Amino acid sequence: MGQPAAIFDVDRTLVVPTSMEKVFVPFLIRRRYLRAPDLARYLIYMARGLGHHHSTMHNKAHLQGKDPSELQRLAAECFRDEIMPRISDQGRRQVADHRAKGHLVVLLSGTLEPLADQLKLELGADLALAARLEVKQGTFSGELDGQRPYGQEKARLVRRLCQTHGIDLASSYAYGDHHSDYPLLSMVGHPHAVNPDHGLKAKAKERGWPILHF
Repeated sequence: MGQPAAIFDVDRTLVVPTSMEKVFVPFLIRRRYLRAPDLARYLIYMARGLGHHHSTMHNKAHLQGKDPSELQRLAAECFRDEIMPRISDQGRRQVADHRAKGHLVVLLSGTLEPLADQLKLELGADLALAARLEVKQGTFSGELDGQRPYGQEKARLVRRLCQTHGIDLASSYAYGDHHSDYPLLSMVGHPHAVNPDHGLKAKAKERGWPILHF
């Protein structure tokens, strides 16, 4: 029998009430890591992909040509100063409880990997799977390296974890806030809807899943 895991979405589940990236981008502008031409590239990409959800979610054009090591440093600074106070106390307790029980604690999020890594360190999670930025010739390309963990991609990553870490899904737990987390939550024996949007709340009530408020 495999080991139980506790799989947590991050934005609006552990970090509330908004996403880490929505805190980080204004921070990068204030630190002048992002400037007007960078934001213009982002808006042009958005305009070209207008109406395409995939284009919106994968738009990292504002980071094209930027220094990865500097982003890592700024991610740590932003996390310490502006994101850490947004971590839910109840979320912290839930993570700590799973750690105490010896469960594999996994953060699974569409947020940027440098931010997810900071949260992993803060909470003592075992793994953080997040959006990885592609690097070419020492700078960011403005594209993602692989798929963004979202919707069915989260479920695919968990299936891969079952193979690499011997996770037993029937005894595992998952926590998510958004209707796109439904495929992930459906995989485990102990799903939880946390601060759910309308779509997930309806599904949770239909399936008899616990609804939590962090």
